[in-house]
This record gives sequence, structure tokens and C-alpha cells, in this order.
Amino acid sequence: MLTVKNLSLSKRRRTTPLLQEVSLEFSCGSISLLLGKSGAGKSSLLRCLAQLETAYEGDIFFRNQNLKELPATQRAGSLSYIAQSYALFPHLTALDNCSQPLQVVKRKSQQEARQQAWEVMTSLGMEEYASSYPCELSGGQQQRIAIARALALNPAILLLDEPSSALDLQNSQQLANILLRLSTEGKIIVVATQDMSFVSQLSAQTYRLEKGRVEGCEER
Repeated sequence: MLTVKNLSLSKRRRTTPLLQEVSLEFSCGSISLLLGKSGAGKSSLLRCLAQLETAYEGDIFFRNQNLKELPATQRAGSLSYIAQSYALFPHLTALDNCSQPLQVVKRKSQQEARQQAWEVMTSLGMEEYASSYPCELSGGQQQRIAIARALALNPAILLLDEPSSALDLQNSQQLANILLRLSTEGKIIVVATQDMSFVSQLSAQTYRLEKGRVEGCEER
């Protein structure tokens, strides 16, 4: 269980908070969607969950542990964040993009890391692109490489910010199928999106944010 309690986030030079007393629970084996217009607080909430924003008030617990108190390496092994831009290293091949976190976080040897990354890429049908660089891949292919890189660490929590924004319908459907499969494996998946076509492809709990507050919740 990933639990958010009374989470608030403010920034200097802003008259209104980015988040205001948000309290949510995300269960294992579930997909949760954060919906709302630009500026509603979706990305800010994801960044707090990922501990990319730490100047928040309130608490975020995973398995009864406060995420702020976890060592960075332990936290990196528990959750993975996929930014809207994918954040792939342009000078590394797809395989090296996926294997590098295993060497840095898990202290795997290069051979072990590459083998494990290869297996994850294969599970997503991306093994033929192992030697390709990000600039040689389509948006959908880059998205799957970013997911493979995240999954290589076997995180319990997967956070995705506007994952379908650069995808066509076919790739959007592939992404939805991947997320649905991962949820059956017990992972907690939280997605921030404005893409209602993508939303319609998922069975998920949806939370609507407005001006930094959760204004509605429904099951889809």
C-alpha cells in the first residue's frame, strides 16, 4: 500500500499552493489515474511520490515506511518514475539505457545487468532494438525502452507522467496492455494524464485534481 496523508506543496512566487492537503491510498495490483487540466497538480503529486519534490508538508508511506526516510538506493529499488520526456541517455544504446541503473543501484556486474535488461526488453518485445540509440527510435519505442529501464529494477511502484502524449493509437493501446499486465503482477501503477482516449483503455481508479485538491474519485 502506498499512502499519502495531508500532502501540501507550495512554491515561492506562487500565490496558490501546487497541492493542498491531498490524502490518497494506492493498492498493490492497481492502476490509479490522476486526471485534470494542466496546472491541476497531477505532475506535482507524481514528483512528490517519486521524491523529486521533497519540500512538501505531510507524509508519504510505502509499506508503513516514510519515503523521505528511506536511503536513496532503497527508494530507487522500490519505485520508478517515467517522465513525459522519457529521459533516455542519447549517447547510450537502448540496452545500455536499461542496464545502467542495475549497475548503479543494484551494483550488478556489466554482464549481469545487460542480461537482466535483455530479459526485460524481450518481455516488452523490444529486443530487436537493443543496439539502437534513442534518436533512432519512434516515440512508442522510446516509451517502451523507458518502461523497460524502470522495470529492470523490479520496482513495486511505477509512476508515469503523461505517458501517451507522444503516442499514436496503436502504441497507446500497447502501452495500456503493458500497464494492465503489470498490475496483475501486483505492482502499484500511478499515471498522470489528460488523454481520455488512453483512460478509456484502462480499468482503473481515477482521481480528478483541480487547483491542487482531489475533487472527485471514481472506478473505471
